[in-house]
Amino acid sequence: MNQAKRPTGKPHSPGPKKAAPGHAKPAVKAGPKPAPAGPVRDKPKTHVSTEAARRRQHQAHAASQSLDEDELRVQQMVALASAVAADAPDRAGRRVGQDELERMVRNTLRERDDDTLYEALEQLRYDDPRGHAFLREVVEEGADIIVLRRGEKELEINAFLIPLLVRTRGGLREEQALADGDAFDTLRESIQKAGLESPKARVVLVHHLYHPEEINALSFSEVEAMNRDAFSSLTDKKILSVPAIERSMRGWPASHFAADDEALELRFLLGFSLKEVTDSFYAIPQEEAAADAYFESRAQRFREWSEEITPLMQQCLTGQTGEAAQCQLHFLYQDLFHGAKHTGNGEYRTLQMLSELEAGLAQSAAQAAEASAFLALVDEDDETHLQVVLRNAQATLARSEHLVEGDLQAVLFDAADAVASLGVTAVRLADGFDENGQPLRARDLPAA
Repeated sequence: MNQAKRPTGKPHSPGPKKAAPGHAKPAVKAGPKPAPAGPVRDKPKTHVSTEAARRRQHQAHAASQSLDEDELRVQQMVALASAVAADAPDRAGRRVGQDELERMVRNTLRERDDDTLYEALEQLRYDDPRGHAFLREVVEEGADIIVLRRGEKELEINAFLIPLLVRTRGGLREEQALADGDAFDTLRESIQKAGLESPKARVVLVHHLYHPEEINALSFSEVEAMNRDAFSSLTDKKILSVPAIERSMRGWPASHFAADDEALELRFLLGFSLKEVTDSFYAIPQEEAAADAYFESRAQRFREWSEEITPLMQQCLTGQTGEAAQCQLHFLYQDLFHGAKHTGNGEYRTLQMLSELEAGLAQSAAQAAEASAFLALVDEDDETHLQVVLRNAQATLARSEHLVEGDLQAVLFDAADAVASLGVTAVRLADGFDENGQPLRARDLPAA
């Protein structure tokens, strides 16, 4: 059920909306420690094969002659992803056939064949959740991280996002966001000064504040193409155009906030980081305690940066600072493109859910402590939705529903924690709800 959603959005405009990037990688959130963006993990080239693994690899390529070329490619990717995901990792964390699967995905991304990727993921979503999760991870990393050679050096380019939640009076205005060029340049430079990226890396931020609809509309191959645009512009002075990045700036949808409305909105900063694969700044220690310390140090640097940069970001968003800005900011953690996208969307939808549940309780004149919460994951129109219903013994008190993505078990646990923050003490799982809001097959949540 863990699903990748085919992007939807406005069609590409015939020309760029804005100039190419100026200069731009992972906000701290309660819960599990997020993994920061960094270099491609060590990937040994040799693996121990077993007879069963070899048999699965053979079956992955034994597709029917009746399939056309496109269908054949999808079936090969599905079979190979299932086979690799079923194999046990070796001491280096690699699986038999993983190199081949990653190579197949990279080729598909370069060919801009998103249909193959999304169709393979859709099949695995229902037939093999483990294979779906593994293929999704490979595809997202393949789009977010590219390793290329320039001369004798092996270089890595990463696409990253910094999601931020913005509370304003009347909502943000696209024409005002990042309009102060000097403030934006200072923002870009602060990323390396604060130690979020290596001092040896070349970091650029796109001079555009992205709306969630713009980010969610980008397909896997479009993100990969943006990475290649950034790589070319950073390594070749003759490159003056970055068409994939320019196309990504589709523009914000119309705002529906009135001037006096209190608005809570999600936005993203998009950036790219170019570094040598051997840069020790990004090397994660092998020993567990040292690795924990490494990640905590990165998280602490981000917390310090987000506090220090808030007045400047207020200036970038509204043209004013402090009380005059009427702008409150909460930075989520900087991460690779797809990881930060999931984090930002998930956090924003959770806040929307809590707001809807609180409004429902108020309308029912009920206290959260009087209610039991029921959570259900349901498939609707090839998408997975989380439904949350608060009930007492007599009636439904409040309900909320929203689209979810990523690790669905983590989604359930996060939703349970969020509902508990309202004061609800009983949280259970259900298969869905009948027309009266009664839970179907209610049961306890699985252990975390």
